[in-house]
Amino acid sequence: MFRDKAATTLQNFNVYTNKASRSKDMESITSFLLELDALKQVNRRNHITADQSGKVRVENSAEHSWHLAMACWSIAELFELKVNHEQLLKMALIHDLGEIDAGDTFLYADTRMDAHIDERAGITRLQSEPGNGIYNLSELWEEQETGCSPETQLIKVVDRLLPFLLNLNTQGKTWIALGIKRSQVVAAHAFIKDSFPAIHQWLAAQIDYATKQGWLIED
Repeated sequence: MFRDKAATTLQNFNVYTNKASRSKDMESITSFLLELDALKQVNRRNHITADQSGKVRVENSAEHSWHLAMACWSIAELFELKVNHEQLLKMALIHDLGEIDAGDTFLYADTRMDAHIDERAGITRLQSEPGNGIYNLSELWEEQETGCSPETQLIKVVDRLLPFLLNLNTQGKTWIALGIKRSQVVAAHAFIKDSFPAIHQWLAAQIDYATKQGWLIED
């Protein structure tokens, strides 16, 4: 009991200290805003849907973060999920902030398991920026990265769904270019069966379709 109370007191003290150390100087504030803007420079492997001219380009991580937040919000409302919407949207928006320093790691890359190390370091750096007014940035990032809350589970599901959807709508452009196998995609999306069966069922049918189209390598 005493240990829990002491831990809570320390946590509250850290939050207060973090808030108190924030700078309201416009130079610091705008400097942090430009740090956030750098996420637009981080390109992902997935291609966005074609524009009216038929041009296709890769998406950047800032675009993905917006898409993730909007998709999570819509799905949560549509399925009437019992989630904290504010927490959900905040975590979705900061989901890829660590990539400002670490860069994007492709889902099927060999280094995927270690990506969190550099991303966490990037979040720690952003947290310490004087112009950062988000006092619990690191805490929110850790929750979406390692937590098991309903909000975190939804983010993880939708984070897998969106690039899959883009691949379908670009006729497997990234899958084909990188020689992605059916088994890789099945394994990467397997966890969704327990957390969101309806989405997993749809994904399974689309994986079959993509394989028949030759977009995924049958193995």
